[in-house]
Amino acid sequence: MKTRAIPVANLFRCLETAVTDPLVGIRITRVTGDDEMGMYIAELEPKRRVTAHFHPHGSEIYCILRGNARIHTGRPGTRETVTWDDPADLDEGDSFTVPEGTVHSLENTGPMPVLFLALAPSSHIGNDRVIVG
Repeated sequence: MKTRAIPVANLFRCLETAVTDPLVGIRITRVTGDDEMGMYIAELEPKRRVTAHFHPHGSEIYCILRGNARIHTGRPGTRETVTWDDPADLDEGDSFTVPEGTVHSLENTGPMPVLFLALAPSSHIGNDRVIVG
């Protein structure tokens, strides 16, 4: 009796069907995961910046696959204020974790789209995010 193979998804084919998330301004789509956790591939156009936001529940892990970016992080004050930390410049292959409750905004600093992976709770794409600023 044969066992069933697990589903396999190709990152780049998934990206071809990605749509723009109007709340944060990136093209993003789910690649794989389950009800609790997902892996997403996203693309950020040149001279664009993800809308600053945070997630009250759960951390996110990012990996820059292509391009150059800068990650801005900080602590929320009121809905309109953020205490920003010094930003970090990112190159292809760089990875980082954004802890739960940390305001974050990824900025494309290069001439080509930034392509990145994000590992996050599935709720982060839906109802578990707070836009700031």
